Amino acid sequence: MARGKKSVTRKATKKPTVRGKAQMAAQRQSNSDLSASLKEQTAQIKLLTSTWDKTGKDGARRPPNNPDMPQTIIDNLNQDFNAILELLDDYSQHLRALDRMRLNGVGIKKLGFIERSYELALENGEFLPHYLTLTRFGKDIQYFMDFRTLTDLVTQIREKLWNVTIQSADIAYTDGLDFYASVREAAKRRVDAAESLHNALSPFFKPQGRRKTEEGEEPTKKEALRDFKALESGKHDGKLVIEHENPKLTGGSTKIIDEKFKDDAKFKGSIQGDVEDA
Repeated sequence: MARGKKSVTRKATKKPTVRGKAQMAAQRQSNSDLSASLKEQTAQIKLLTSTWDKTGKDGARRPPNNPDMPQTIIDNLNQDFNAILELLDDYSQHLRALDRMRLNGVGIKKLGFIERSYELALENGEFLPHYLTLTRFGKDIQYFMDFRTLTDLVTQIREKLWNVTIQSADIAYTDGLDFYASVREAAKRRVDAAESLHNALSPFFKPQGRRKTEEGEEPTKKEALRDFKALESGKHDGKLVIEHENPKLTGGSTKIIDEKFKDDAKFKGSIQGDVEDA
């Protein structure tokens, strides 16, 4: 039997109302504005990255820097620091490194000991020696704390000055690199006077070799051992003599004579004989 066809009922789709159309249009407009904003921000980021390229292909190679300090402020700081230095000369002693090692430095542990000692001295003044009073003890601590505060302040000032110094040095070195790059390119193109400038600046970029031993100076143990291995393996020509004198009344001495023969033609002579004890 033939089956009858089922009737298919289609769901009626709702037509967007006027309010829905307005919301959809506003959403599309918001999406387009957001896309344009993102594109603009991306273009700004690309522009910022292209203005400072380490390879120097696009834009200048100058790193970012804080605003330059006026020369008048630099002169005033220099004058004030010199005045402070002259003022401190009247009260500070000239200590050597050994003198500073002999004195008691104050770290966290010793500072805590000083504070705790003063607190206990306030409660138990009868244990103070006759030459030390509470008034003197308190003044000494306050005197030390004042200069410790000044030292911390000067340390912060030095850190800020060093930051400015490092930034200014980086700027000046970058300027020198820019000039050297221009001179090097000009020397490659064989521009007049560029080769002499390049020869004057290129040694600063060559690695420093090992310091050669001066004539008459005894080699170090490391150099003597290296030369001994080279002579033993037959890689170099030369002579290595080690003389040692046993200590008797005074300390003994060891002398190393290291000679290298660089020429192909060598003449050697020797004297043989007997040594008689006196």
